[in-house]
Amino acid sequence: MAQLYLIRHARSQMMGDAAWRWDLSQRGRREASTLARQDFWRHVDRILSSPELKAQQTAEPAARRWDIPLETVDCLHELRRPRLVKDYPATIARVFAEPECTIAGLETASHAADRVQHCIQDLATAHPHQTLAVVSHGLLLVLFLARLQNRWPTTKEWQAVPFAGVAVLDTNTWQIVENWSRFSRPSKIG
Repeated sequence: MAQLYLIRHARSQMMGDAAWRWDLSQRGRREASTLARQDFWRHVDRILSSPELKAQQTAEPAARRWDIPLETVDCLHELRRPRLVKDYPATIARVFAEPECTIAGLETASHAADRVQHCIQDLATAHPHQTLAVVSHGLLLVLFLARLQNRWPTTKEWQAVPFAGVAVLDTNTWQIVENWSRFSRPSKIG
């Protein structure tokens, strides 16, 4: 069974309006460090990260510790947004409810879901004999998983994805093998 690890970035600290520049908070750095110590990494051949700083900083400790190649992939970025969005959870609920509409300047859910589905499936096709870890954003990864099931996610699903959480997919069937896990001690995944 070919596996793909989907990983949400660790906690970031809000610094200005440019969310793509936010780096990890101290708690997020601890989460990334804990994540890097998990045994599943021994099975990973390549780490593919969103170009956003918080995702790269989540991936780097594991790449160093396990000597795994790390590359950034532009299509794994979070939904584009022009500025900070007030009442973000309510806005995301509208994004899911109206996937073809631009809400508060955000990239549409429909466009983002298409982008991430093609991106991840193309990456898996380009590396057919490798186990990949994709480090990206909770919102984007929830859209991807829902798209695989021909539906839109709920706000509850999005909010349930833990920071530095991991979901595992079988890339032969594109089915979830293990739903989101948050690690605080060594894992049995892998």
